[in-house]
Amino acid sequence: MKTSLLIGLMSMLLFSGCGYKEGIATSERVSYLYFSGDTTGLVVSIDGGEKISVKPGRDNQYKISPGKHKVQVFENGALKVDRDIYVSDGVAKEIGVN
Repeated sequence: MKTSLLIGLMSMLLFSGCGYKEGIATSERVSYLYFSGDTTGLVVSIDGGEKISVKPGRDNQYKISPGKHKVQVFENGALKVDRDIYVSDGVAKEIGVN
């Protein structure tokens, strides 16, 4: 009787601990850039990376990591905008290219 009771208690302890997870789930850290003004013929480089063409407006947001970044906008090969910016987590930052 004692053996079956001991096995039963040990089984309950063993199975009650399974599946318990502790921790905090967090979402991805991300920020966004968007451009205002006439972006026709412009290309943008962020942190000296590949130059890409962008579309204007808040609806056209480009994902970046939060933190400090160097944004350069070129028109026909000439530097038009050269800015050092800081973007907080979850924030959309506007870059004017007028």
